[in-house]
Amino acid sequence: MYSIEISDLSIENVDDVFRICSHSKLSDPIQKIGIRLKRRWLLEILEKNGPPTKIAYIDGKPVAQILFYPEAAIPFISNPRKDVILIHCIYNPFPEARGKGASTLLLRSLIDDCRSGLRILGGRKCTFIVAKPFETGEGVSLNSFYSKQGFKKRRDELFLEVSEEYKSRVETEYKPLPEDKGKALIFYNPLCEYSYPFAFTVRSFLKEIEPKLEIELVDEWMRPWESIRRGNHWLIVNTKPIKSFWTKKDAFRKEIESALAKGY
Repeated sequence: MYSIEISDLSIENVDDVFRICSHSKLSDPIQKIGIRLKRRWLLEILEKNGPPTKIAYIDGKPVAQILFYPEAAIPFISNPRKDVILIHCIYNPFPEARGKGASTLLLRSLIDDCRSGLRILGGRKCTFIVAKPFETGEGVSLNSFYSKQGFKKRRDELFLEVSEEYKSRVETEYKPLPEDKGKALIFYNPLCEYSYPFAFTVRSFLKEIEPKLEIELVDEWMRPWESIRRGNHWLIVNTKPIKSFWTKKDAFRKEIESALAKGY
């Protein structure tokens, strides 16, 4: 038998987050930048609002985590909904730890807190929980996982009503800006330690496609207005939002080349 323990994030266990999410990349110099950004963010949110993460331990080893935060606490989200909790991710990267219920217990612990009063909301109940699953290709499909836990889908969001009915958020549309012509803007943030390394990798890939392209990396936590003005798209190339993710390289390259074909 094995024992599973769920713990809220604290100053004492903050590094366990990275022993989970970055367990195979702890010595990578670019990943270290992402880890430093996220560690600082976690501690700031912890001090100001309360723990934004829960960690699952199996027999004392950190194996999975859930990252969440109030929508209203994110500066680059326009028109935030009051007392809505966003789940950024649930992640268990260890094959030997999957299928033991750690992720389910993490989610149920968060849902219980949302119903009784969440520290990160100042003790208030959550109205509803929202998740936008990012499929890593590892383990169980997150869309399937959330559905089994009672989440429903509307547009690109999965949601679970807690104390109020679900309401969609009014998104800010991107209207091509003159200053975006002839350049690329890659947005990253400290919510995930992979965000900066992804941005760094995408910059290198763009340079392979068009060496002369002007490229700017933008921390949307520090410069939220830049992200809001561009509809929170993660990548703008020559005034065109890029929908493909960089890991789908053929589709990504095709979309980049199409954006650059407009001329700049």
